[in-house]
Amino acid sequence: MELREFRPRDISLHEDFVGFSAIREELIDIVNYLGYLKRLTQGGKDDYWRMLVGSEPGALFTGRTGAGKTHGLHCVVREAAKLGYLPIDGSMMLGKTRVDPSDVREFFDSCESKAGEYPLLIVYDDARQLLGFRNGGMMSYEYGRGNPDMGPVLGEFRRQIDRLEFFDHPVYIIITSATSMRHIDHQIARRFSKHVRFPMPRDESRRALFDYYLRKFGHDPGEVDIVTLSFLMDGVVAGRIEEIVSRTSYKAEMEGGLTNKLLVKEVTRFLQGPPVDTYLTDEMKLQTAYHEFGGHTLPAYAVGLEPILVTIEPSADGTYGKSFHRQSELIPSGSSKFHFADVVTRMGSTAIYLEMRKSVEEGRMSDLISASNSALNLYALKNPMVKMSVDREGTYLSQGLFSDENKREIEDEIDRIKEAALKVATTIIREHGGEIKAFVEDHLVKSEIMVRSEIVDALKGMEMKPGQYHDLLCKAIEDLGYPV
Repeated sequence: MELREFRPRDISLHEDFVGFSAIREELIDIVNYLGYLKRLTQGGKDDYWRMLVGSEPGALFTGRTGAGKTHGLHCVVREAAKLGYLPIDGSMMLGKTRVDPSDVREFFDSCESKAGEYPLLIVYDDARQLLGFRNGGMMSYEYGRGNPDMGPVLGEFRRQIDRLEFFDHPVYIIITSATSMRHIDHQIARRFSKHVRFPMPRDESRRALFDYYLRKFGHDPGEVDIVTLSFLMDGVVAGRIEEIVSRTSYKAEMEGGLTNKLLVKEVTRFLQGPPVDTYLTDEMKLQTAYHEFGGHTLPAYAVGLEPILVTIEPSADGTYGKSFHRQSELIPSGSSKFHFADVVTRMGSTAIYLEMRKSVEEGRMSDLISASNSALNLYALKNPMVKMSVDREGTYLSQGLFSDENKREIEDEIDRIKEAALKVATTIIREHGGEIKAFVEDHLVKSEIMVRSEIVDALKGMEMKPGQYHDLLCKAIEDLGYPV
């Protein structure tokens, strides 16, 4: 069998790897291990490196598709090539519709011949069928998700792994796969004692990814709001961030430069799908802008939540506008202040309608439902039974495990919380009608999408301080009888 060299991208582990520092350290450890094996070979200490290869012949990179496994793999292969390792593409062994044990033997026989000249790094990128898994009870095993033909192949692969310590030069294997560890044949997992799991990127990692890919595509990350983009991409794998920056880059070339609006539109398209074919009249844009900014973003900012995004563009679900905020240092997540502040921002859509009559409606149904849910979360801080789960789909309250009298008591309390929140939102809107009008008509209607940095700059220009109604929020919570 003629082997094919695996050609990595021109990226460096030390300069180009983006992700968790702990993952970087794991990858550096693999590279250092490969360098040590080669030094042992050069020093004639064959017995020593054979013992090491017998105990750790390779590594498994696992994690969701797009989590960064292939990126990490290319970084390691590039560093290994610098050490003199010959990278071999193991996927050629898996290119057939049907893989036989003889194919496995032939591949490793060819590797053994090549290992007479060089140390080898055998690479399998996304080799799910090679890892397989075994299910079954005490009497039987089921291989390869119902494919019994994989049993002999997995057995032969394990035998070939055990041969590596007898090659003339060290051989190391790296396999990437989206397969869960519990689905991997446990004998293979045992032999590959080095397991590197690539998790979903967290906020700091997502910011680093945006910074890296923006620079790669020739953009200045300082010109866009990476904080907002990172927040919007919560729960999204690393590969998607690269795709979004790539798609936005060519649009930026055609439209005269990269903007927050271009990036947010691409992020929203990915998260929600393309917007519905809906045209907003100037009047509808104005109403939606008052609803989203005056009804949601301003109350959130005024009581101490951090604004993230406000938009009046149509969404894929047919609704107009979005507004996102999150906790700040003033209002920690899960606290009574957080739950009540969320009720304030939801009830703000009703307050803007009642005070200025320029909103779309007296609170969208989704806003009122969300306000009730947040009020229930606040009530549950004193009465945890109402939110105690009884199964995956219900709580004590939703499952009807309270008497009618108890339910009426709970509903009355939720209404009381919402009414108190409406008073706070109404005060904010009544006292800042001019600022709302200026922001909506001079900024949001023209921009259609505004991110955190743009929102904060505009509000500071109007001398609106973040959290200036925080004390009013705390007093309202105390008056309701909840600890602040």
